Amino acid sequence: MRRIGSNIRKQNSDAKQNRIVKNIIRYSDDEKPKNDYPKRIVSPSQASTCCTDENRTVVGSVREVEGFKFCYKICDTCGHAVRYYYPAVESTSAAVKNYRSWKKYMVQ
Repeated sequence: MRRIGSNIRKQNSDAKQNRIVKNIIRYSDDEKPKNDYPKRIVSPSQASTCCTDENRTVVGSVREVEGFKFCYKICDTCGHAVRYYYPAVESTSAAVKNYRSWKKYMVQ
């Protein structure tokens, strides 16, 4: 028999940085676009012609999971949201090194 709350573990800062982050963007054509960051973002399912880099604003702060930095960007006009991953730069993260070596293998 398990104790109530036994599955709750205190995590150190390294574990928090490496945990899997679920996607908070929900694509729906039935609902109006809505920004409830950090809980949820409701977005149209298709991007419009107005969705350019200049027209998108960053919502929240830049986050990092396993060495990959990303943020959420929302179009100011129509509300279309995306999870934007920053280009990878030199890093010492083992996850990034493994990913890059895998990509090199796949290209050959």
